[in-house]
Amino acid sequence: MRIILFSLSAFVFYAIFYFSQVNGLRELSIKSVASGKLPGLNEPLRTVYTGVEPVDRLLTVLTTFFYPVLDGQSPTLLLHSIGFSGTFGAAWTLVVLESWRKGNAGTVAAYPAIFGLAAQVLTFAFATPLICALQLGCSVTARHPHADNIRVPRVVLAVIPAIFVIGFLVPTNLMILPAPEVISVDWKQIAIAAWHPWPAYVSILTTAAYYVLGPFFTNNHRASMSGLRWVYASAFIHSAISHLVTLVISVATVLAPTLFDTRFVDALHPSKVYSFPVPWSGLKVDTVADGVHVFLRWDYMIGSAGILLWALKLHTVAHKQILSSVSWTSLIFKVGLLTALAGPAGAAAELMWERDELVFSETGSRQQVTKVKKSS
Repeated sequence: MRIILFSLSAFVFYAIFYFSQVNGLRELSIKSVASGKLPGLNEPLRTVYTGVEPVDRLLTVLTTFFYPVLDGQSPTLLLHSIGFSGTFGAAWTLVVLESWRKGNAGTVAAYPAIFGLAAQVLTFAFATPLICALQLGCSVTARHPHADNIRVPRVVLAVIPAIFVIGFLVPTNLMILPAPEVISVDWKQIAIAAWHPWPAYVSILTTAAYYVLGPFFTNNHRASMSGLRWVYASAFIHSAISHLVTLVISVATVLAPTLFDTRFVDALHPSKVYSFPVPWSGLKVDTVADGVHVFLRWDYMIGSAGILLWALKLHTVAHKQILSSVSWTSLIFKVGLLTALAGPAGAAAELMWERDELVFSETGSRQQVTKVKKSS
């Protein structure tokens, strides 16, 4: 599985970066930056954010890329991005949760902010399979899950859902505010730039909560399982809502086209929203928005595959070790159904949830019995 995940991460350089070069997205983006205008708009492109030239240059490029996602020029791109946002948030909830497990302390999996920032600069598709592959290779929780080594501090479980609201959802909602109706075009660019470090916001806030609030929480088996259920439920709901909103709106253009303005019927059609362009197709994009949609489709597909395969591996390892068997037919059916209903990140959250329930119920109870025997 690690080889597959590493391969997915490496495939990004062909399916996303090379494809963006040959389909014209990179050239269009460079021209937009050189013109000093936002793509498709007669509005000035902001080039100063921090006063640090390399950082400002990067944020300028990222703003050029993301502004067409959020300005309504492309309904196709906007609708796809709603589903992608929920997937990214839910997937990263699982990554952050994994980083706090006792068995991951001191390993590369314990530093999600590094990979989160890499996801924002080098794509979700590059960073997610990479950290998942590294976790499988370096963590005892991946090889021998036990109630003791998969335990997460109770304070972390209590605050993760709220921290993702503050660190992820709030910056996301600020940058989607319409401009110039609600905020100015300049402030929208600032909001986009401020959104990019959100994985660092989440990690910093979680670490601060651990040290400040930790003394007020006691750790025990029942509280830990209750907290895990809360985290998994929030991740699952986050993924499912965004996935279903995207899916229902797109499918509705086929089943009930009269509900939509005629200009949206074609733009929101499933064949457009869920298009699958391949790098060898010879595709050429006419606008930055079109190119960004192709870019994000591959970003979504590769990153989603990474988080789902990782969760599937952890799920099956636990079942083989504890129950000595895996029912592959029912498992594949369940994963397919969950992916259709809640998206790949929602399916991953459910698989991890079931893994933890099994490990805590079986190895946790054995641990308690052992302690009782020793004390007697």
